[in-house]
Amino acid sequence: MSENEQSEAVGPGTAPRLDLLVIQFGDRTVKGYTDRSKWPLAEDLDPHDAVPAFWPLGSKTMERIPLEGVKAIFFVNTFEGKSHEDLRFHDHLPAPECLWVRVTFHDGEVIEGLIGNNHNYVVHAGFYMSPVDPEGNNWLIYVIKSKLKDFQILGLRQAPKTMRGLNSVKTAETAQIAS
Repeated sequence: MSENEQSEAVGPGTAPRLDLLVIQFGDRTVKGYTDRSKWPLAEDLDPHDAVPAFWPLGSKTMERIPLEGVKAIFFVNTFEGKSHEDLRFHDHLPAPECLWVRVTFHDGEVIEGLIGNNHNYVVHAGFYMSPVDPEGNNWLIYVIKSKLKDFQILGLRQAPKTMRGLNSVKTAETAQIAS
């Protein structure tokens, strides 16, 4: 879509700077244009609702993006893309075992602790956390995510040798992954 087509698509004299996007469904790709400033916040996007409009490449008709079935939406600089041959990962470095996090519950209680550096705190209803308060009575907490008001990652850490429960938590998480 040229600049003139962008202008026609949104109306004469109202042409904003449109953003290029690539919608990846896994088995197919759709390219188009959108005004990113009109999109809701990430936490307000619902995969079951219609979401912001875009203009598919080569079309003057606006469409809604159904998030159902979408793997990811990439906001890009160009449609040509770039080869990933020069992309460098740090596979030669050991990943830190723990994330140092701060959780804030709806009732205002704030606790800092260490959690496993894995996907469990994202995909499950709760996660184990080892508090970092050396004076506290708690040595392990199971945190229910629906009771959290806020969650912050403060840093990466290796697990302290004295952290009780880490081995049993790792064993349980490994069993969950295997099943």
